Amino acid sequence: MADQPPRNPLPSPAAAPPPQPPAQSALPVRQSLDRNALDRILKRAGELQVSAADPAEEMTEEQLIALGQEVGITPQHLRQAIAEERTRPALPDEPGFTDRWVGPCTVSARRVIRGSREQLLARLDEWMRREECLQVKRRLADRIVWEPRRDFFVNIKRGLNLGGRAYHLMRTHDVAATAVTIDAATTLVQVDADLRPARAGRVRGGGAIAATGALAGGSMVGLGVVLGLAIPLIPLVAIAAIPVAAGAGIGVGVARGFRATAERVQLALEQALDTIEHGAPPRPGVGDVLGLLTRRP
Repeated sequence: MADQPPRNPLPSPAAAPPPQPPAQSALPVRQSLDRNALDRILKRAGELQVSAADPAEEMTEEQLIALGQEVGITPQHLRQAIAEERTRPALPDEPGFTDRWVGPCTVSARRVIRGSREQLLARLDEWMRREECLQVKRRLADRIVWEPRRDFFVNIKRGLNLGGRAYHLMRTHDVAATAVTIDAATTLVQVDADLRPARAGRVRGGGAIAATGALAGGSMVGLGVVLGLAIPLIPLVAIAAIPVAAGAGIGVGVARGFRATAERVQLALEQALDTIEHGAPPRPGVGDVLGLLTRRP
């Protein structure tokens, strides 16, 4: 039998390529993110989302709460944030020159308090009318606006400091309170005081004093030149600069003194919120006054 040619052996399977290491990310390796980094990431992601979204796109409160729950934000905190946004006054993001040097034209106080919107606004209204000598200017479902009373008896009460209060809210143009329900048990209350007339008066007063000093200095130089006084010009200008500098310094001090007024009004707003949150402090009665008068050392 003829020899058969040798058959080609079966091809050996190709060797499997060695395992490749996983692709390395270009980002730095980090096991966890701290709170500050998380806040920056979420803020930046929100900015990118807003920039890519349709300008006409809107979102309801329920949709926002559902979206927040997906990233682990509780509905209570979301509702509080929504309430704070609704009560935020429409002020410029960057303060102007007058705001930085003199003080803000609007001061606010806000707090989350247990109680319904109607109950808290009623307590606040009673306090403003009884203790701060204000009267209702406008009344809405979730907002009350007061203005100072200007009648004779209120002026006497304020002038004699009856009641032991300074009545700082009488310096405001108006005071507005807004209440937004967060849940069945809590309400966000914000109180805003408009101080634009008071600040404008301070600025005008300071400007008038500075202008008076400048006018006095200029008059001294003018009289010296016209009358031909035997005083060299440079010493005369130096002497005239004294009332100019004094007027400017006093004028700036008067204008910047408004900041103290704004701080006292801010404190009065916080005290009003203290009252509706914790209750009004007890008022001394006739027996207490007689006891103080008859008490012996």
